Amino acid sequence: MSAPVIEKPAKRQTLKSARLARAHWLYSIEDVIALYLVSRQTVRNWMRYGLKAIEAQKTLFLGQDLNEFHAWRRKEAKVPCSFEEIYCVCCKQKHSFLIEPFTVEQRGKFRTLVSIQCPETGGRTTKFVRESDLHRLRDLQKRNCSAETPD
Repeated sequence: MSAPVIEKPAKRQTLKSARLARAHWLYSIEDVIALYLVSRQTVRNWMRYGLKAIEAQKTLFLGQDLNEFHAWRRKEAKVPCSFEEIYCVCCKQKHSFLIEPFTVEQRGKFRTLVSIQCPETGGRTTKFVRESDLHRLRDLQKRNCSAETPD
């Protein structure tokens, strides 16, 4: 007697490419589900968030509209940070190196890894910085500490 074969579900696609769909093709909901490996509810949510649909006997999507929608989603998901800030993927917030204590780890001749521990979740968040930015960061941190403590 052999053990039953369990198929692994297909790996979900993240937004690695905003151009998975062919621009001039029409896609049904089932096609979109197969193309992006998402559920029917996800496609409904995308429509609610602005994905343009062509209402016919079946709901259809133009490939160009799919690509534009995903390019827009990628753009909206970006969180720009200044050099003294870091984005924490655990709590989805920015943290400042000037406020939070950070650790520095040299990774090769020109690569310096700076990390903080997230005060919200306790996870570690890291960022590669240039040596010049690290010196500037330490100077700003010293000025910030000296401004807070009265003499």
